[in-house]
Amino acid sequence: MSNHRSGVQLSRRSFLSQSVLGAGLLCLPSSVFKISEIHAEEENNSVVLRFCALSDVHFKTSPDTKEVDRFRRAIRFMYDYSAQQPYSKFDALLIAGDVSDHGLDEELLLFKKTMDEEIHDDVKTIMCMGNHEFYSGNKPRWREIFQRDDNVATKVNGFSFIGVSPERGSCENGDYLYALDWYKKALQEAVDDDPKKPIFTFQHYHISSTVYGSKGEDVWGINDLYETLQQTPRVVNFSGHSHYPINDQRSIWQGAFTALGTGTLSYFEMSSEGGRFNKFPEGHENAAQMYVVEVRKDNSVVFKPYDLITNSFFDCVYYLPQPGNASTYAYTDARSETSERPTWGNDAVASSTVLDDSTTLCVSIPQASCPDVVHSYRIDLERQEERSGALQWVKDEPIYVWSQYYFKDYPNPLQVKIDTLPPLTMYRAKIFALNPWLKESERFLELQFTTPANPYAPIDPDAACPTPNMLDVAFVDGKPVNLAQNVKQLVKEIRVEGAPQITRVDSLNGQECASFNGKDQRLVIPFTSSDFARLGVMTISARFLLEKAPEEAQSLFSCTEGRGISLEINKDQIEFWASIDGEYRILRAPVPLGRFVDALGSYDGETLKLYIDGNLVQTLDVNGKLVYPTDPSAQGFCVGCDIARGMSGTNYFQGKIVRAQLFSWTLSAEQVKELAR
Repeated sequence: MSNHRSGVQLSRRSFLSQSVLGAGLLCLPSSVFKISEIHAEEENNSVVLRFCALSDVHFKTSPDTKEVDRFRRAIRFMYDYSAQQPYSKFDALLIAGDVSDHGLDEELLLFKKTMDEEIHDDVKTIMCMGNHEFYSGNKPRWREIFQRDDNVATKVNGFSFIGVSPERGSCENGDYLYALDWYKKALQEAVDDDPKKPIFTFQHYHISSTVYGSKGEDVWGINDLYETLQQTPRVVNFSGHSHYPINDQRSIWQGAFTALGTGTLSYFEMSSEGGRFNKFPEGHENAAQMYVVEVRKDNSVVFKPYDLITNSFFDCVYYLPQPGNASTYAYTDARSETSERPTWGNDAVASSTVLDDSTTLCVSIPQASCPDVVHSYRIDLERQEERSGALQWVKDEPIYVWSQYYFKDYPNPLQVKIDTLPPLTMYRAKIFALNPWLKESERFLELQFTTPANPYAPIDPDAACPTPNMLDVAFVDGKPVNLAQNVKQLVKEIRVEGAPQITRVDSLNGQECASFNGKDQRLVIPFTSSDFARLGVMTISARFLLEKAPEEAQSLFSCTEGRGISLEINKDQIEFWASIDGEYRILRAPVPLGRFVDALGSYDGETLKLYIDGNLVQTLDVNGKLVYPTDPSAQGFCVGCDIARGMSGTNYFQGKIVRAQLFSWTLSAEQVKELAR
């Protein structure tokens, strides 16, 4: 993981010489760069400008949130750090958008109040708007609260800073075109002002095809400014939006100009790298990264990634020796070919164990090392199966796991919980370490293990009318209860919001049902990634009554924040939604009004089916993997609405619900008919 190279002695002169000739030296271990800093001071090449670059602070309305504390500590650190350096000034604070979570006045006012309390008059604050500032806000309100324009062209210590805000906050190409003429003029004035100084520009969205998060399978970039900046080689551009970690070396990029992603003080949203990785890994809210940027007398620029969680610099420094001289640029796309593979020591050994709950396998991986970072690990799997009367090894889908390099205090060894594999199955594994460009280690670690039993295994899946093993939400004695049964007697708790009214239904032999008002009443059942892993195939069912067709979509029993499964009403149709390989497939049928109806959807890995009152009404042949929300704040099922981020609700249902059931297997046609009786 570390970029440390012990015993290196490097003068500034040799450092600069080798930097130009050897691109690999421009991303340096901090221990090595300190040597060059000492020699720079000795040779009177002192710092002449120091600023902090950050973004995506995401203030909420409360002053007690982690984001407020992190922002305060970021500013205080800059003052403390600067005071200890030969050049002791903290000159500017650059913020590349998303200072608020929803653009609310309360959030913006709290941010301004906090910034005014912490920043002294001698530090210049330079800001632009992000897309979140448009959620409940607008440019006139931004100008009024912050008493500044939304676009800025200014100087600090003689260096130009140019920032531009989006027009609408749509996160799409075209958001910056309205200001392109102004932007070009401001750039030209900066170019004409001095032929050697770096020019610092910033906006919220990444520039497409530049930094980590702006190209390939990632969608956080826009094209609007790319061609203009390609014609301005001395530009150093900062952008946010993606929340990707800045100690990943792809977060700095060089074409004709230089670009850097600024990370976040709120939460990581990782790249899924084509759907292979979890976008919201465990601990993703422990994200507070920023750059300390220093310019020296010779116009060289140093970018020092800092981690506010551990209050320490990452062991990497990005270096720009000659702004505008593309022949010295090291952070180009060519790095994907020239980057080094991760390596393990000869004594590295992986191991596995079953955790105390007797249901979860844990694989222990000693962290590999790499001159960049070890980005992740790929676990290639083969499972043992009986075929034609003999045991054979059959290739399975690989598992990709983060190394947790984005944490300064990353764990070693890495403990990987694996709960997505079939239970009680023998596996053998090969583990490869991957660098940021997914180049794999030549050596791999080997491992063999048997998966533990499924804790949610149903008691009797072949019963004529089986009992759900994941969720069986019903109403008993005026309260919602979960009657699910499984071998480990694991039952999810139900959280009630809005107090739906519960009454008996004579036509249903005295069963109780809940009446939902379509506004704020719902039941919430939190899930985890491990729970979703049990639902590779599944059956979802609800019994309900709808008096009239709604004008807008309403969810009966749902978990579809970007992906997942759902039973919902859309005007006069009942719809079964299933996200397969990230694409929603939808079955629908007319919904009977004014009486209780049984709706059931199932997926067996090959066919989607929708049943109404026990009768099959529509099918769809489709192959692929059911996928569910990966954001922990949106992992759960709601009865009476759909789930949304922050475990909030949307698409509230107005009507009555008797039950909502979830099975981790596909019911037969006979079982469906029996369930609907």
